[in-house]
Amino acid sequence: MRLHWERSDAFEHASDVVLDFEDGSRKTFPIRAVRPVDRAVLLSLRGIEDRDAADALRGASVSVSREALPPLGSGEYYLCDLVGATVVCPEGIVGEVIDVRIHPSVDTLVVRTPDGDLLEQPLSDPWIRTVDAEGRRVELSGRGGLISS
Repeated sequence: MRLHWERSDAFEHASDVVLDFEDGSRKTFPIRAVRPVDRAVLLSLRGIEDRDAADALRGASVSVSREALPPLGSGEYYLCDLVGATVVCPEGIVGEVIDVRIHPSVDTLVVRTPDGDLLEQPLSDPWIRTVDAEGRRVELSGRGGLISS
């Protein structure tokens, strides 16, 4: 399984994974074993006994419960907490975060504008003024960092 963030160890702390399939179904599996490899993780799941059964899971989105994640320090947040946040700048509302993309050089927010356009905003200085994950709000210093997605 490829990781969004290659240094993540969330699966090593979890007891179960949740798989979301393209057809909208969801299934939980207990983790039997975890082994990190190059920018990925090999998972052995209880109830998945052979390669054919594992191949049937291909394409599913894999996640762990929030309780399995390490506790956050003051001022910290998980990137997934920003999905659904309102993005504003001094000129007004930019849009809503609909996704987070992990690139080799910088993480970005994917923002849907009120007109339906998709923009990406790097999560770095000097473009981000404040992030209030709990309040579901990201304040930009201006529109200069926004690029078409």
